[in-house]
Amino acid sequence: MFANKNRRFTTLFVLVLISQLVTTMSAAAVRNDNNDFWDMGSSRPDENPSRLRLWLTISAQKRFLEISWVNAPALEDDRIMLTSGEPYNFEKLKYIATDKTPMAEFSKEEDDISKTLDQEEEGSGFGNESSTTQPAMGESGYYANDIHYWISNNATNKIVAALTPTASSLWFTTGVPFDYSLSKAVTAQTSCYGFWATYINGNGTILASTCLHAYPRWMNEMKSTIGRLRFRDLFIPGSHDSGSYRLNFNPLHQENLVTKYSLCQDDDIRGQLMHGIRYLDIRVGYHPNTPELFFINHGIVRQRPLVEIIDQVKEFVEETNEIIIFGLKEFPVGFGKNLTVHHKLAHFLKDHFGELVVHPSATWRATLNDIWSRKQNVILAYDKQEVVQLYPHLLFGSVEQRWGNVQKWADLEAFLRANSDNDVS
Repeated sequence: MFANKNRRFTTLFVLVLISQLVTTMSAAAVRNDNNDFWDMGSSRPDENPSRLRLWLTISAQKRFLEISWVNAPALEDDRIMLTSGEPYNFEKLKYIATDKTPMAEFSKEEDDISKTLDQEEEGSGFGNESSTTQPAMGESGYYANDIHYWISNNATNKIVAALTPTASSLWFTTGVPFDYSLSKAVTAQTSCYGFWATYINGNGTILASTCLHAYPRWMNEMKSTIGRLRFRDLFIPGSHDSGSYRLNFNPLHQENLVTKYSLCQDDDIRGQLMHGIRYLDIRVGYHPNTPELFFINHGIVRQRPLVEIIDQVKEFVEETNEIIIFGLKEFPVGFGKNLTVHHKLAHFLKDHFGELVVHPSATWRATLNDIWSRKQNVILAYDKQEVVQLYPHLLFGSVEQRWGNVQKWADLEAFLRANSDNDVS
């Protein structure tokens, strides 16, 4: 999603997430000499486009785990296992008849949440050419031909759920909820956490595996490749209305008309950054009758104290040495028509970020290596040119944001290419 504002300053490619839910992010993509875009995580085109690939994500509405795959053999004995730890092996054991629920099988009632892409809304998953079918089920509600069960890592790795891939490509929403308290345990050393999805054949051989990913240091890990590039040469993951979250909020039980339209994120700022976000959409309101004065606002709805957001950013960059764009915009409450409150906010930002602020003399033409060499990590991009001109030692001009209002990647790419002639290099 892209916000719709036209500005003269600079254009960055920012992938903005309405909610930090999809955790299979590609770290970055850059232009080659032919003005094309290349995925840094793999070659383009794919050297083996027919290979089996697997993804694990989280649904936005109900926070259920989703498993999607392409190019699966989809043989009768194949399984996709969802585990709570990293799997090293799987073993099939004989199933002894019992009235209890078989290990790692979904009940019949949850079969209707499995959909092919043809049944999903456009853009929600990966292509699929065949419909979903399941083996005949017994009176108990479980498959009659299930005469065995699986264990992982010699029964030390819990199998949370399992499914039978009956199509080569599919997007499947499980009935397994994601608990966002798991996200709080993510650290700067975390890569995989929480859940793993693994495709195995009938012998238990692992054919593909994936996990819920965190990307706390992706810039530094790719420094040898992207360090020479400018921000505008990269696709930067960003979050929409980044400070619009509520701690320990459960939409299934606490959603109301206000939260439905005012909350945009499931993770706090730290969680967003740990999962790879590097552009923060910060909308500040001024509330003079409160001790904190400055808050994040979504429209007229007051959210988190601004100092809480700043402290999380500072802690993150001091630990990881990643570079963050702190994009201040809209100023929806309390700023009035003059610049008085803007002056207060500029001093507030300087006092709290201190020496972490990238000096604007670097300009948007600076490479990532240029910024790292300054030992500064936070770019303050301010969406009011009069204020930027008054604080040339503190504020960058705002990031230009373009909204194509389209639903397909090809249409978005065409829109961006058609509107890139006036970009500032």
